[in-house]
Amino acid sequence: MKMSGFAEPARGDTMDRLRIREYRGEDYREVRRLYAAGFTEKTHSLFVHVLTRAWVQLALLALLLGVLVLSRGSALASLAAAALLLSGTRLAVGQLLDRGVRLGLREDLQDIGASYMTPGRVACFWVAEDGPGGPLVGTVGVLPCVSQPGAWELKRISVRRDQRGRGVARALCGEAVAFAARSGVRRMVLYTSMLQDDAQRLYLRLGFRKVEEFLWPSLAARLVGFTVFKYGYDVPPLQDA
Repeated sequence: MKMSGFAEPARGDTMDRLRIREYRGEDYREVRRLYAAGFTEKTHSLFVHVLTRAWVQLALLALLLGVLVLSRGSALASLAAAALLLSGTRLAVGQLLDRGVRLGLREDLQDIGASYMTPGRVACFWVAEDGPGGPLVGTVGVLPCVSQPGAWELKRISVRRDQRGRGVARALCGEAVAFAARSGVRRMVLYTSMLQDDAQRLYLRLGFRKVEEFLWPSLAARLVGFTVFKYGYDVPPLQDA
């Protein structure tokens, strides 16, 4: 069953090779690695965002002026202090993202089989292979949404960096939404962040609509203005899909 909006062909010959199948135990390490890579590669983007925050810029300026005064006008000392502060900020950004990775790995990705593949439960996890038996290039899962009873959440949408822009995420999302429709699900949601502009554009093209945005509930995330977006999608009835 093809869902409207999910069937756009991929670029090149990716779809000729792409195979989407249900998760198996031997995929465990690679699924977790793909998930972690999707976070850590955003370190630079978040670092740049942090530097645009007014309080960070004021802190940098205050530090430079303070060192300049204490060092009796030494520009070299001021530059060294600024370099240390920037390095520390980048390290802190990396640690913030690392906490996000560890949170996911401790939750549903700790035991993927138990979380997603329990018989009789409306939940599933898929992987995309670059050809039968080939390397994993993407993942997606569906679980009942904890924060919105009656809805199901599209989770762990990850695509290997060198495979993006070729329709892999669209195909994975289509598989997940088709499964939801067959299972009688009528409402799906997903959460994404301000760092994932390309993903947000894809979700809009697929028919999802932004329904909420909020700061991630941790002190560090609030300080840097780390915004999370919630998207919703009304799943068409099976006979209309």
